[in-house]
Amino acid sequence: MSASDLHLIVLAGGDSTRIKTGGPKALLDISGRPMLDWVLSVAAASATGKSVLVLGPTHREQIESWLEKSAYADWEVVIQPEPKGTGDAVRCALAALPEEGRVLILCGDTPLLQAETLALLGEQENGALLSAEVVDPDGYGRILRDEEGNMCSIIEQVDCDTETAAIGEVNAGVYVVELSALRAAIDGLESDNAQGEFYLTEAVIQILGQDGGAVVTVSGEDEIIGVNSLADLARASMLMRERVLAAHMENGVIIDDPASTFIEADVEIGPATRIFPFCVIRRGCRLGAHCLVGPFAHLRGGSVMHDRAEIGNFVEVKNTEMGEGAKSKHLTYLGDTDVGAGANIGCGTITANYDGKLKHRTIIGAGAFIGSGTVLVAPVKVGDKATTGAGAVVLSNHDVAPGEVVVGLPAAPIRTKHS
Repeated sequence: MSASDLHLIVLAGGDSTRIKTGGPKALLDISGRPMLDWVLSVAAASATGKSVLVLGPTHREQIESWLEKSAYADWEVVIQPEPKGTGDAVRCALAALPEEGRVLILCGDTPLLQAETLALLGEQENGALLSAEVVDPDGYGRILRDEEGNMCSIIEQVDCDTETAAIGEVNAGVYVVELSALRAAIDGLESDNAQGEFYLTEAVIQILGQDGGAVVTVSGEDEIIGVNSLADLARASMLMRERVLAAHMENGVIIDDPASTFIEADVEIGPATRIFPFCVIRRGCRLGAHCLVGPFAHLRGGSVMHDRAEIGNFVEVKNTEMGEGAKSKHLTYLGDTDVGAGANIGCGTITANYDGKLKHRTIIGAGAFIGSGTVLVAPVKVGDKATTGAGAVVLSNHDVAPGEVVVGLPAAPIRTKHS
């Protein structure tokens, strides 16, 4: 590693007591991904050096277990034994970092930070701090500037007097500083404040003041919002959802009512596909072009719709592939199912994929017609251009031959279409 490397410290050592769920807030879901996943991914895009995650003892095991299975398994974890403030958390992390280089520091509960903003911070030669102009600064540290407009101090919320509390420029808790200067400043920190903690902000102000560091300011709170309550989580989720939907619409996806549409991250949708209101599309789904979805449809992970496929109102699909032009328009559950091109799935159809111990797959051939209220008990295959009558129950391992027509309970053949 060289003196030009940019290292990372992400602070996620809190006890999550204000969340009141009993688990770590870092792993709360936002648009199909843990909150910490959003933070680490955007931070990693700016880094060229070593990455360190600071955790506390309370939720260490859960977060480390997730980390090991994630794309960030190579991050080094350090533990802050007691919650003595952000300055102390950084002190714990410094032992894992080299002597030279710069470091980007941010918190694990700011999921809406954007890579472009962090890249801009990293471009500042003498270090930088991220601030924001907000309407309601409650809860944030306030940025104090001198008569010439230079930043001179950061006052935490609990230490604000009435005049300081009215300041609208706030600290986002994101910094880029030199490692050598950070070590010296951290060593000199004291805890003589309202919370009895070691404030990282005091060290940052000292470093940036000496080095002539920059303040990069964004407008509004949306990007810097920190999640400290479930109300914050709901707001962050809403903002992330709006970002995801905007990206799809920019790519040609027709979304009738964004306010009632929930599309998680990492979903692929082709142009001219139309999403009707009150639909949920989970992470990992792939939809082709000119598809129709909804209203009131639920696409779960692993589901695929090829071009011009249709999933209608009150249809749920899970780990299911809909072939080109295939349709399932009403009140249906398709779990672990392959639906061939041009097949039609009648109202009320169920693929019974679970036998109480294992999941099994249902195969429906191209051009098949599945009558209303059919139950297909997996594992089972319905051949190309086969038909099931309304209310038929096709038992497991009782495959329907291509072109065959079956009816009844249990379903039995009555003829073939070509006979």
